[in-house]
Amino acid sequence: HYQGGRLRREGAGLSFLYFAPVSTLVQVPLESADLPFVFNEVTGDFQEVTVQGQLSCRVKDPKRLAGLLDFRVDAQGDYLTEDPEVLRTRLVQVTQVLTRAVVQKRALRQVLVSLDELVAEVRQGLASSPAVEMLGVEVLGASILSIKPAPEMAKALEAEARERLKVEADNAIYERRNSAVEKERMIKESELNTEIAVEAKRRAIRENQMAADIAVEEARAALVERQAANDKKLAESKAYALEATLKPL
Repeated sequence: HYQGGRLRREGAGLSFLYFAPVSTLVQVPLESADLPFVFNEVTGDFQEVTVQGQLSCRVKDPKRLAGLLDFRVDAQGDYLTEDPEVLRTRLVQVTQVLTRAVVQKRALRQVLVSLDELVAEVRQGLASSPAVEMLGVEVLGASILSIKPAPEMAKALEAEARERLKVEADNAIYERRNSAVEKERMIKESELNTEIAVEAKRRAIRENQMAADIAVEEARAALVERQAANDKKLAESKAYALEATLKPL
């Protein structure tokens, strides 16, 4: 509340009587406000994009802001100038300048996939911006809701992405087929190795059986030979005894 050009009252939520002919009322909004924005920028590879987002802020130093812009109101509380809208415009312009600097450092593809990085850089720029500090405003947050390329470029990117997905799908099918062939080869190789091992085992069994049979035959032959030798000795012994018996006669 100014009276006669001098500050008489200041503060949040004041209620008082005043003499209108010599009084001036200044009303600076202290509540937080959301400022939507949409603007076109150019990326580092000269591609146009549309940036849409929202800025949240509040006035932290109303006295400083009232000294820079005209927030006078009439008896009904309506602003007498367009300066409240000027404040919004300036904040959006600061945001646009920071966004432009961030976008122009990156190519289109990088801009489209690094939204979180862009938001972080814009927030950091707003927090340290001399223009925002000069207005006595505190930035509570900034968000970028979407970044869209030009329609023709969007179609080209979609077509390229579609072709890349098709190639990846074909490669995946090829790899699956190769994997299936490799697994089939491994299965057949395993079956062959199993058959070879089984055949080797059978051969070893047969060889062991043959060795056992040979050993039995050799033992049998040795037994027969020994029996023959024994029979020969027995016959010779009998012949000798008979000869000895008949000799005196």
